[in-house]
Amino acid sequence: MTRVAIIGGGIGGLTAAIALARAGVEVRVYEAAAELREIGAGVALHPNAMRVLRAIGVEDGVRKVAGRSEWAVTRNGMTGRLISRTSRSQQGARQGIEGATAHRADLLDVLAAAVPAGVVSLGARCVSAETSGSTAVASFADGSTAEADVIVGADGIHSAVRTALFGPDAPRFTGKICYRSVIPAAAVRGTPLAADNGQWLGPHGTIVLYPLRGEELINVVCHYDDESYRHESWVEQCPGAEVLSRYAGWHESLLRLFAAGETWYKWALYDRDPIPAWTSGRVTLLGDAAHPMLPYLGQGACQAIGDGAGRSRRLG
Repeated sequence: MTRVAIIGGGIGGLTAAIALARAGVEVRVYEAAAELREIGAGVALHPNAMRVLRAIGVEDGVRKVAGRSEWAVTRNGMTGRLISRTSRSQQGARQGIEGATAHRADLLDVLAAAVPAGVVSLGARCVSAETSGSTAVASFADGSTAEADVIVGADGIHSAVRTALFGPDAPRFTGKICYRSVIPAAAVRGTPLAADNGQWLGPHGTIVLYPLRGEELINVVCHYDDESYRHESWVEQCPGAEVLSRYAGWHESLLRLFAAGETWYKWALYDRDPIPAWTSGRVTLLGDAAHPMLPYLGQGACQAIGDGAGRSRRLG
């Protein structure tokens, strides 16, 4: 039986583990954190990702925790004028399956529940991986190692596995930043916002909103031009007053929404050149470790999910 070690217990790594186990592969997952967890943020799961989640048997679980929205809309960020409105059910009919939006932690919980018992090792921070003869070996920060027929690096944008294979990357600052928050719908004062998948367009920025956990939460992602802030970290917090100041003059419903946000994150967007290959010897990559991408089309997690299923077809 083929043995596969997956470095990283995020969305892509767990998807790969489920798919590989279903294909009869002996799989282990090594996660650096002491628990399986995700940042408090939403994720858009487009039809390409939902097809994979259906194929590995977790679609129903994801839809139970997903947001509910009838329309995908585009609005003027200053006036609120409706620019376009598309039925999400019609989109799904054209694609053969409807997309979804979910809290990353909820999605991870669904995936983790579908991973066979005993597969995941926590507190295992990988520092390098290499091919050694007829096997592959991962080395961890505590001095331990793991051997497998194949190692899959699913350890994210700052991947230790990618660095071990191809050296450090050279990210380029795009001159753009993002603000992110997840806000309880009930905390927003005044007239509630419609539970749409919304894109609001304005000067130097775009705001994306969509519901999570039915209509309980609103995921907020704000893109903005800013050459001054260059810290690339999803977990760096910033004051809500900064967001309100940045978007002063935008539509009042957005400002009411932002005022209800208790926790805001801020990070700079960096682009990276494609690496020449995703595989070297018996070590390969998936998701952001292989092909980090900017968030404008909401495909980062979707591509990682697709990669996970793709590895199972090649290794199963």
